[in-house]
Amino acid sequence: MQVGVAPEETVVLVGWRKRSDNHVLVRMKAEAILYASRGVDVGIIAEMVERTERTVQEWLAEWRATRMCSVLTGHAGNQDAAKLTRTRKEELKPSSPSHRPRRVSASGSGTSRRYVTS
Repeated sequence: MQVGVAPEETVVLVGWRKRSDNHVLVRMKAEAILYASRGVDVGIIAEMVERTERTVQEWLAEWRATRMCSVLTGHAGNQDAAKLTRTRKEELKPSSPSHRPRRVSASGSGTSRRYVTS
């Protein structure tokens, strides 16, 4: 199963495949797509990236549908997905200082505290 890869895409895919700081899944997908662009059989690609033929076929179908976006999807080892983006952090900030939580002592013992917004 051969896929088309533009020269600019090839440069990026080769870079992703070589970088050790990228996630393993990104490197494997990039490698599989590069092999497929050279006409390598899906069975051989599957052996090279240690995945099933069906998985490689799915990666190649995703490549055809979404190109570069398909390489960056997936969750294997993706710690960045849990981090908030700067935009999302801004969205979560209170709209005014009066909505910030403040500590108050619970009535009675004075030792326990709770947070309230007002």
